Amino acid sequence: MKNRQDKKHILIVSEEPRVLAELRSELTDHFDISITATSAAALAAMEMYEMSAIVIYIYENRKVAFSVFSDIFDFAKSKNIPITFLTERGNDEDENAAFAMGAVDYSAKRPGTSNALVNRIKLRINSSENEKKLFGSHEASLSEPENPEMALVNKTILVADDIELNRDIIQTLLSEIEGLTVHFASDGKEAVEKFTENPNLYSLILMDVQMPVMDGLEATRTIRSRPCENAREIPIIAVTASSEEKEIELCLKAGMNDILEKPVSYEKIISAAAEYCKIDITSGCR
Repeated sequence: MKNRQDKKHILIVSEEPRVLAELRSELTDHFDISITATSAAALAAMEMYEMSAIVIYIYENRKVAFSVFSDIFDFAKSKNIPITFLTERGNDEDENAAFAMGAVDYSAKRPGTSNALVNRIKLRINSSENEKKLFGSHEASLSEPENPEMALVNKTILVADDIELNRDIIQTLLSEIEGLTVHFASDGKEAVEKFTENPNLYSLILMDVQMPVMDGLEATRTIRSRPCENAREIPIIAVTASSEEKEIELCLKAGMNDILEKPVSYEKIISAAAEYCKIDITSGCR
């Protein structure tokens, strides 16, 4: 079924009428929306429409929200539909439980932050669509690689992060991919220097946002200003602990292509890296 105006269709699950009215008002310009209050109704809606994302609202009766999640998770997972928990009063216990159960996001809804919520949902949808394409979707083109790792063979990527432990984690995650070379920079200034020394070498840059000496935003702007096609075209993905509206806006304005929210996983990195590493960049700086 084709959505009106080609908007993505999302499902909102909540028993609270006030919340449903607010979310419908905030999101209706950006998505087609179905609203349900029970697991059975949610499953019926998922059967009827091609859902791109599900938002479950945690209100007073938090057990209901987690029960709905458990009831619909297998079906949502089979369709690769990302599920986000939304709450007015977030806490660490619920957040840990949400991610442990398989949710892709857990966010506190605050007044005046509707744009941030829209951006978070769109990021989850984009990530899910990349995974569908890269991890064996039946509709994928025959020209797609058999697995996403194949897109990284014989590629070199640059990772900029000032925390040694973070660099070690990424090195461990990517070390099993035969033919992939990973170079590291400990701050933005070093990342700019490595790119400038050999701009044709890199297929992708993973750029931490908060770094000493030169942060990821300034490093990205500096790379984008270099006088070569590769500087303008090389994919730069922000790696950040925050995906609030202001952070997203700053990253995109600096010239970054996408955002990976910490903590990063193998699936997140591979999905994003494989998607962007398919771009063939050959023009060097002059």
